[in-house]
Amino acid sequence: MTAPAELIPQLQSGLEPYVKPREQVNYIRRILALHLGSCTGDEAAVQPLSVVDSTRDVDANAEELRGVQKEYAVALQANVVARRQFEAVQAGSLDIHPPQTTPSSASQFLDGHLALLRLRQKRECLLAIQRSLDRLNEKPASRQSLLDTASVFRGATALPSVPKAVVNSFVAERSTAQPDLESRVHQLEKAVLRAKLQFKQEERLLAETKARCKSRSEVVSNGAKLEALSTTRNELISWVEAELSKASAEEAEESADSLPLGRDCQPGDGQAAVTAQLGQISQKYASYVAARKDVLALVSRQQQPSISPPGQQATPLEHVDNADSKPADHFLIPYVEALLSISSHQKTMISHKSHASTVLKKQVDESRQALDRLAEESQLLPSYPLKNSQRWRSGMAKSSNRSEGISSHIRPWVMAADSAKIATLEAVAETIEGGEVALENCIKSLQIIDRLLGQGADQETGDADPAQPSDKVGPSSGGASVGKQSNNKIGPRQQKGDPWSRLHGNLGLIGHDESD
Repeated sequence: MTAPAELIPQLQSGLEPYVKPREQVNYIRRILALHLGSCTGDEAAVQPLSVVDSTRDVDANAEELRGVQKEYAVALQANVVARRQFEAVQAGSLDIHPPQTTPSSASQFLDGHLALLRLRQKRECLLAIQRSLDRLNEKPASRQSLLDTASVFRGATALPSVPKAVVNSFVAERSTAQPDLESRVHQLEKAVLRAKLQFKQEERLLAETKARCKSRSEVVSNGAKLEALSTTRNELISWVEAELSKASAEEAEESADSLPLGRDCQPGDGQAAVTAQLGQISQKYASYVAARKDVLALVSRQQQPSISPPGQQATPLEHVDNADSKPADHFLIPYVEALLSISSHQKTMISHKSHASTVLKKQVDESRQALDRLAEESQLLPSYPLKNSQRWRSGMAKSSNRSEGISSHIRPWVMAADSAKIATLEAVAETIEGGEVALENCIKSLQIIDRLLGQGADQETGDADPAQPSDKVGPSSGGASVGKQSNNKIGPRQQKGDPWSRLHGNLGLIGHDESD
């Protein structure tokens, strides 16, 4: 999709032949008006037959109308006459019956609306009564619960509270009246009789329960109890193993999602975290298996039967079973309680893990959605996309992890940021290098200008004068005079690198030398 900065000039260039300034539009309108005036002349424009109204007649007997046009003109004239008659009749009816605009029309409308609302409310009440009667007809009349007021008024709304003044008046009236002793005695007798019947019914139920428990204890043997306990234990073990496998799978997914991000991230780090978690789970499971083996060893350990003396009679088999069952139950109860506590602890741990995994998964999904939305709106990712080698590496990381984490969404941002940083550094380095080249060129130009002006040469001579040796000066005054004369002769000498040194100061003698 093109940018708005490019789209606006395209639209302007496309609409330019059709958009004109206001002065040009007015000029075109005046030209068209003059052209139409020249065509029609001073007479009024002829109105077309398609827009004829009732105020204008149509000449159906014109010579230029023939065939279908003449039939259309005749029909149009008939239509005009009919419309005129209709308008005349309508005007006469309005004169005979003027519209009555009485102020009572609004009140009549309001009364009608209120009556309609009352009828609707009455209809809803009747429908509610009809529905209640239909439900009552559907229910059987043999049940006692239909006559119970509590079950009848269960779904009904609560009645409003009675005012305190009314309650106090009732209490005052009852206190003034004489108490009815006979009715109270009858009520007490009924309550006592009801309590006795309920007590007998509870005693009967208790006796039946005791008898049922005794019969079951006599029938069920220790082997059946052991088999039931082992079945319960196996079911509990299978459930705990299934929940542990689910929790380990969820933890593996969470560890794969929470791997460290960036260019230094390697697939081996995620594998190491998964192996560490699997080692912890295996240790826990080993401890659990050891505890289970101890419980099985205690359960399988049976009490040795005591040898009865020869003089005693052999006890019945049922008594022996009861004697053996008591110590077995005594040994099994603590371990069963420990198993139940461990199972509840494992259940709570699994529920916590599942809750944490769901919360983390939800947060990861929200982060992914936010990153996708930012990737669609970003201008950095299209400018610096992933290269083929980086995509191949990310694909290898995904195949090794076997789960797509949030790192795959963040990796393009990291790579794009690094690419933008490198591009910025390269641009800065190129700019600095260009500045250095320009600075060197400027220094060279300044040196050339100094050489042309002779400033650099003067500095060189000034620096070279103190370095001349002093042994050329003689010890006597003659030597000093010779030194001065030599200095006077050397004074007007120019520097070698100076372009003005070629001119020896004898500009006025150039013409004389040539004449000589």
